[in-house]
Amino acid sequence: MGGRVLLSASDLMRFSGCHQATAYDLQLLRDGGELPAGDDAEARILQAKGLAHEKAYLAKLKESGRPVVEIRRGSMQDCAHATRAALADGIDYVFQGALHAGLWGGWADFLERVDRPSALGTFSYEVADTKLKREITPKHVLQPVVYSDLLARVQGRAPEFAHIELGTGKRATIRLADYAAYARRAQRRLEGFVADPWPTRPIPCSDCGLCGWADRCQETWDRQDSLFNVANIARGQVMKLEDAGVRTMAELASLDHRIRGMAEALLHNLVALARVGTGGAYVGGHEQAVTCPLPHDELARVQRVAAPAWFPAGLAGPGDGVAGGSEWPSGAK
Repeated sequence: MGGRVLLSASDLMRFSGCHQATAYDLQLLRDGGELPAGDDAEARILQAKGLAHEKAYLAKLKESGRPVVEIRRGSMQDCAHATRAALADGIDYVFQGALHAGLWGGWADFLERVDRPSALGTFSYEVADTKLKREITPKHVLQPVVYSDLLARVQGRAPEFAHIELGTGKRATIRLADYAAYARRAQRRLEGFVADPWPTRPIPCSDCGLCGWADRCQETWDRQDSLFNVANIARGQVMKLEDAGVRTMAELASLDHRIRGMAEALLHNLVALARVGTGGAYVGGHEQAVTCPLPHDELARVQRVAAPAWFPAGLAGPGDGVAGGSEWPSGAK
C-alpha cells in the first residue's frame, strides 16, 4: 500500500508458524513468479466451517437485538474511515472493522462496545475473534493483540481484554497485558525479516497441510534427498543427524556408526525407514525392492532385517525398553 509492504495479523501468525512461507510470500510480492497452489479440499472444508462459525455468531448478535454495523470490504483507507465513524457513533458491534496504523492493518472479526471511558466517550471497544479451535494456543493470541493495539490508537485507550469465540460455543477471554510483550516481540521479528530477510529453508510444521507453498517445499526436499522425507521423522532428530554430518536419506540408509545423543534403537528404526524410503531394504547384504507404504507388521519385519551390522543384537524396537522411547517415529510404534 503506497509502495510499502503492509503487514496483517494473519501474516504474523503465518510467520510464527513458518518463516519459509513468509519468505516465499515476500519473493512473490517483490519479484513475481510462481503462485502458491490453490487450497485443497481439506482446506476449503475448514475455511467453509470457519466462515459458517463466524456467520453463526453474527446471526446470534443480530437476534439479540443489539445494533451491528457491517463494514463492506473495499480499500483499507475507506474501510478504516468507515470503521472509525461507526466506533464514534457508539454502535454496539462492528463486524469486519478495518484497523490500520503504520506498517500494520487488517480486518477484525468483531469490535464490541464495553462500558469503559475512552476518547470516544463513556465507552470503548474490545476485539472479539471467531476460531474453530477447541482451546486457544499462544499463536492464536497474536491476532487479537495486534488488532487491540491498532484499536487503541483509534479510541485513545488500550483495551483491557480480548475475546475468542471458540468452535465449542464457549468464549475464551484473555487479559491483553499478559500477552502484549510476546506479541510485540513477534511483530518486531517479522518487521525485521521483511526489511532484511535472513536465510530460511523448508522445515515441516503443523501448517503444512493448509499451506499453498507445501508442494514447493516438497519439491525442495525431493531434490535434496532431505532427511525430512524419512517417514514421521521429528525435526529434532533431523537436527541431530545433520549436526553429525548425515544430511540425506541416502547417507542415513548407509549409516554404519552410532550418533551421539540418539538412542540406538531409535537410530536403528530411522535407518530402516530411510532404506525403505530410498526404495529398498538391505537383506543379507543385498538390496531388495520394497513397495511403500507398508502395513505395520511388514514395516516391522523390514526394520528387523534391515538393521545395520553395527546395531547390537536384541534391540529390535521400542518394546525392548530402550531409553529415548519418546523420540520414536510414530510409524515405528
